[in-house]
Parts: sequence; C-alpha cells; structure tokens
Amino acid sequence: MDKTYREQFVCQSDALTYETQYAPMSAWELLWQVEKMYLTQIVENLRQSSAKIDYLDFACGTGRIITFLEDKVDTATGIEISPEMMALAKQKLRRGTLLCKDITAPSAEVEGAYDLITTFRFILNAEPSLRVTAFKALAVRLKDESSLLVFNNHGNPWSYKGLLWPYHQVCQAIFGDRREGNYMTNQQVRALLDEAGMEVVQVIGMGFISPKIMQLLPYALCEKIERLLAGKPVIQAFGVNQLFVARLKRSKSF
Repeated sequence: MDKTYREQFVCQSDALTYETQYAPMSAWELLWQVEKMYLTQIVENLRQSSAKIDYLDFACGTGRIITFLEDKVDTATGIEISPEMMALAKQKLRRGTLLCKDITAPSAEVEGAYDLITTFRFILNAEPSLRVTAFKALAVRLKDESSLLVFNNHGNPWSYKGLLWPYHQVCQAIFGDRREGNYMTNQQVRALLDEAGMEVVQVIGMGFISPKIMQLLPYALCEKIERLLAGKPVIQAFGVNQLFVARLKRSKSF
C-alpha cells in the first residue's frame, strides 16, 4: 500500500533522498534556477504595494524555498509535518522560523496571516482530498485580497511527460497508485483554487527539456533554452512545470 503524503518523509533516508534530487546540474536544479528568477520578480512586485511582507512556506521540506526568500521578506515562517525534513531545513535557515505542525488537522490553530505564501511540489504529490483541505487552510492564512499564494504543478500532461501517460496508466492498473505517474491539468488546478475560495492571477510555464534530453546537451545550453522559453505566450502551456500565482477571490461590488 502506498504511503499517504503525510507519511512520505517520516524516515531520515527519505528526507535525504529528496534533498539529493536537487544535485548540481540536475534536471530539478535547472527548473529551480528558472523558478528563482520568477520568485524574485513576484516578491519585487509585491514589495511595491506592501511595505512589509510576512511570508509563509507551507510544506517547506528541506528548506529550499524559504532559505532563498527569507532575506527578501520581512518575516519568514516555514511549516513542515516531517521532523526529518525540518531537521535538514534548520541547518540552512538563517533567520526564519520553523513550525512542525499539520495545518490540515481540524483542531489546527491559525498561527498567522501572511502577505505571501508558497508551497512547492505539494499539490501534485498530495492526495486529492488533502489538496482541498490544505488549500482551504492556506486561504484563511492569506492576509487580504492583495496577498499571494505561489505554488507549482510539476505534472502537466500537455508536456513531454504526457508521452508516458499510456505507460503510467498500465502501471497504475496493474500495481496501483504510482506517484511518478501523477498528472494534473491547469483546469484541475483552477477548479481546486475555486473550491478553496481563490483565483488565478498568473500562470508561468517552464520545463521543456526532459531529463533524458538533458543528458545529451550541455547544461549551459539547457539553461539558456529554459530561460528563453519560460513564460512565453502559448508555448508555456507545454512546460512540465506550471508555476501559479493566486489570490483570494475579489469581492464583487454592485
């Protein structure tokens, strides 16, 4: 039986394995370089309208996102359910605060209100029911209608990943759920946000070069191509990694 997402990184070995995915010159590291470029832009734009930015990184894992952003915001909080993942994050963090808690629990206290919330590599890996519960919990933590939720879906079926869809369907039919075969369309993401009381502000597609193709090309060339194509109209819809910027639904005025 497959582990639930809550149980995914309870072992130290699982946490360490996750950490090694972002090894230098890897496919995940390449995507991260592009994600950092857009995260910086999002924070800079938010700073124009917010004198102070209180920031939350939900399911912060080993601290990749919060470590990058903590010096760009005024306060930084990371929430993670796995003590093993949090132990690795603590080694990197300079001034942010880490909380080990499950915000999806019915009795979970809302610990704060934030101008910016990020959650990366969560939506695709979590079970559908957990996605809804988590996003509703994040919605109530957004300070107001100008606050932003930024997250990614790294399983866009309209990308090169879709070529393996028949294979993954067969595997799931024979062996059960397989996380590497997860897919989620932009339409499904929008429906999830709608159910949680949020709406899309921006979508940025990236991730056009598969890990196998990366092995055949110089890393510098792959990075140049990714930076060139990311966020471009029309073509961005075919990136395996879709970066979403969302906010609370705007109140209608009559």
